[in-house]
Amino acid sequence: MLKKIILSAALMFITLISNAQTIPNGTFENWSNPNGYLDPNNWGTLNSITSSASIYTATRGGTSSDYYLKLISQNIPGVGVSPGVAVCGTLNPTSIASSNGIPFAFRPTNFTGKWQYMGNSSSDVGTIKVYLTKWNTAMSMRDTVGYLVKNLTGMVMSWANFNLPITYLNGNTPDSCLIILNSSGSTPQAGSYLYVDNLAFTGITSGINEINKIGLIKILPNPSNDFIQIDFSELTKLPSKVFISDLTGKTLSTFNCTGNITQTFSIVDLANGTYLISIQTESGLITEKIIKQ
Repeated sequence: MLKKIILSAALMFITLISNAQTIPNGTFENWSNPNGYLDPNNWGTLNSITSSASIYTATRGGTSSDYYLKLISQNIPGVGVSPGVAVCGTLNPTSIASSNGIPFAFRPTNFTGKWQYMGNSSSDVGTIKVYLTKWNTAMSMRDTVGYLVKNLTGMVMSWANFNLPITYLNGNTPDSCLIILNSSGSTPQAGSYLYVDNLAFTGITSGINEINKIGLIKILPNPSNDFIQIDFSELTKLPSKVFISDLTGKTLSTFNCTGNITQTFSIVDLANGTYLISIQTESGLITEKIIKQ
């Protein structure tokens, strides 16, 4: 009886893991045609805008039971070049901004799939982005738990598998996932394309040991417009480096610590906004928000 209970619990755990990592329609086998053109189920595209010109930046490739997503930057008469964009979540077709992700409560180590990519000029750069986030009730905003940003350049004329690691900023469990696929960069070039298929998350990470940071460091002033001062006096060992990143996890500044209990760091070069400051200690990672104003 005990063996059956253990086996049942194990199967339930495996099922939960599988469901938590599932990307809705990550194989792009399911498409709908509610408005006279095909769109991949569970993905937002720009077809609702470009369809007025009978042009589509997201189309279906392949054959039945082996479909894939084709994102192609297209020249729209009277408008200009529209990039091929697909978002697993909610996409605002007017602003081309993603607003929401899909429910997701797991910490995978990698994002995998297969792709073909070709930029129609050396200056055009496609991207694959993944953001794992968690709603911060106190700040009324989303915290980035983990992310990846992969820039695509050159030409991959045949299918190639990819396996991209996810970088984690803290030990939290996310509640949402946002995947953004884009065939072009900020200045899209007509003809640039990104084909993708079989998207999935793999691996399990228990996360960075994020320690109870309340009272361990003091940051003053916060908000600030030029310099911040950090008091490390409550730490058992002083850190060697301090990192400042934006809310996507991109590192903007790295500072070497001097060994003093109180140290001052310049944020003069940062634009106004909210940033993350991360300090790796011997006990774990301390991450705090700072505001430049």
